[in-house]
Amino acid sequence: MENLTEQQKRDLYLRKAALGEIEGWQPSGYPSQDKPWLKYYSEEAVKAPLPEETVYEYLWESNKDHLENVAINYFNRKITYRELFENIEKTVKAYRAIGVKKGDIVVMITVTTPETIYSLYALSRMGAIPNMVDPRTSVNGIKDYILEADARFVLILNVVYEKVMQIIKDTSVKKIIVVSPADSLPPVKKRLFQMMNYKRRNVYVDVCVAWKVFWRTGKGQAFQDAEYIKGQCCLMVHTGGTTGAPKCVMLSNDNLNALVRQSIDTGIDMKREHTWLDIMPPFIAYGFGMGLHLPLVIGMTVYLIPQFDPQKFDVLLKKYKPVHMIGVPSYWNTILQSKRLKNADLSYMIAPTIGGDSMLPDLEKAVNCFLKEHNCNYKITKGYGMTEVCAGVSGTVDKNNEIGSVGIPFSKTVISIFDLETGNELPYNQVGEVCIAGPNIMIGYYRNENATKEIIREHKDGIAWIHSGDLGYMDENGSLFIVGRVKRMIIRYDGFKVFPSHIEKVVSKLQEIESCCAVGVKDSLYSHGMLPLVYTVVKKPYKGQEKEIYQQIMKLCGGELPEYAQPIDIQFVDELPLTPIGKVDYRALEKMAEESRG
Repeated sequence: MENLTEQQKRDLYLRKAALGEIEGWQPSGYPSQDKPWLKYYSEEAVKAPLPEETVYEYLWESNKDHLENVAINYFNRKITYRELFENIEKTVKAYRAIGVKKGDIVVMITVTTPETIYSLYALSRMGAIPNMVDPRTSVNGIKDYILEADARFVLILNVVYEKVMQIIKDTSVKKIIVVSPADSLPPVKKRLFQMMNYKRRNVYVDVCVAWKVFWRTGKGQAFQDAEYIKGQCCLMVHTGGTTGAPKCVMLSNDNLNALVRQSIDTGIDMKREHTWLDIMPPFIAYGFGMGLHLPLVIGMTVYLIPQFDPQKFDVLLKKYKPVHMIGVPSYWNTILQSKRLKNADLSYMIAPTIGGDSMLPDLEKAVNCFLKEHNCNYKITKGYGMTEVCAGVSGTVDKNNEIGSVGIPFSKTVISIFDLETGNELPYNQVGEVCIAGPNIMIGYYRNENATKEIIREHKDGIAWIHSGDLGYMDENGSLFIVGRVKRMIIRYDGFKVFPSHIEKVVSKLQEIESCCAVGVKDSLYSHGMLPLVYTVVKKPYKGQEKEIYQQIMKLCGGELPEYAQPIDIQFVDELPLTPIGKVDYRALEKMAEESRG
């Protein structure tokens, strides 16, 4: 006890109190004070210090005694941890040779290839900062990101070459490194890829260099590892932009390492000998932090999928039989309907994990039933987070995996609910804004102090809290439930508040419905206020029965929803628009509704 900080002592005390090990202790009724979730963590997890090192150092220290294990499987090209570290070093030398220095920002417009991983950790080792950009970004969007960072160096996927060439003269870029998905493929697959993509071969201008040539430039180059500095930025990622223009989030080594350490402390069975299917893109915090850094620090073999098609999720499971994987809820709709997995044995799976969006209770129950029927001993594992908190701050544990919840806060994280109007903390089971405090909180938005101050606010308790913009509540066990977005909340002309998630849960009860999304539309009878409209996708066997299904939906809503929450209409669509990582793009639906209603 002598070596613990005051905060650690307090956390340990509350954990013992929650476990009933301290007589006479009474809960306050407020999550941030009681921390009821600590009862689910081991004493070691509560007391353990977080890593204080760079993400590269964390990776090295965790694997330096297991260098012959396979780190990456890229279309059956197996790269050991020894090769991984050797290639990271070659990449460091190459970046040094072209002039990259500590503190430089390197824009990376790539997908998940081995070269992307080498670059992420090489730049960490140098003290430089990767600025991750989705290759699907528009030409002007790419230009804006490069100008925002005043970047002199850019790593791109070869398919982005033409886009970048259109705007490069208007930037400060001095060197562009071009990566092909074929660069690390096994020889036969590489030849086939090159034959199929012959027309895509480019004759690069002087400012560009192909990856293999880039590597050669670093031969004999000297370098020195950058010193770890607490709170220093090591990664830049962009928000989804569903509530306005995307913002550039600065994350530190501490953020990413805390994410990994706390994920391990949840108690999920994650071992070095396990395998991991990486289907999330590297240009989101969820993709690098959870999809790559977590399994690689543990020492697993990671199967890289540079271009993921949700419709082929079942193919990947059948081919690779991964022990672990992460994704978003919509991917599991594909699994439930898969004929390939009809009689499959999924006993190899441990804690199939989702994040990025809430899973409707009926879908969660269906997935859990599917997993059990296919010999998986685990339920779907849910988590919660956002880019501004390094993608993850909560997760379900074996002892507490309640239907509809997104888990309990991580061991070093505090989550609580606050009143939108008064700013006061709310007691258990009351809906308000979800706020987060802990080691995962971002440094801030790049060159956007006003937006940073708007989302990170110091409360009366003196603690800096991230205001998530999500509406939710917490029960006495510490389980967090998300009911919607503050900005998605539909406020009627009479002030009644309607949560789209409540409507969606009711509509989803019909077996004919594959997916749905409720959005607010302007009330034509009043100068202000919104009313709910539901976009619905019908399962294939029920196509053509929309008229009857419409009546069923309205009848069900009439019986299960209050009068003020009744949808004014049901619109049937072939599919719901999705964001790049698979979330339902409700902003696109709001725009569609606005245009259709004039």
